[in-house]
Amino acid sequence: MSESIEMKQKGLFSNKAIYQLIIPLIIEQILAVTVGMADVMMISVAGETAVSGVSLVDMINVLIINIFAALATGGAVVSAQFIGKKDRKQACSSAYQLLLITIIISMFVMIMMLLFKRTLLKLLFGEIETDVMENAIIYLNITAVSYPFLAIYSVRYLNPLSCLFVSL
Repeated sequence: MSESIEMKQKGLFSNKAIYQLIIPLIIEQILAVTVGMADVMMISVAGETAVSGVSLVDMINVLIINIFAALATGGAVVSAQFIGKKDRKQACSSAYQLLLITIIISMFVMIMMLLFKRTLLKLLFGEIETDVMENAIIYLNITAVSYPFLAIYSVRYLNPLSCLFVSL
């Protein structure tokens, strides 16, 4: 009993444990932004309109990636509650559900992006030069196909397959 009171007074996590959680998240965010920068640097040889198109689409991509990350975080909370209760079956079930929902949502987003790309770009950015719009559409076509894979990557910490190998 006194041990739990002592933990409450000190806090549940040490500073070392918090840094071990935060540092990989910071590194992941830096790498995610770096990918967008690398895209722009590689496309810069194609001209200003190509850079503009890629930059516009990258803003949309960052938003979508963050939505997938938020979805995965919410699922992680649910699964963590079941893990805390030592309910392996429900923890695995919630991980499978998260993976399924993530795949469904990401496929829906991908299809919507591919079908309504021009409308979406006009809605978000107004009238864009024709060359910039064409470059943005090409880049959006390429990156939209990656959305399901990015979504699955975002739930990697709750891999349902790990339920087959890990006991709680």
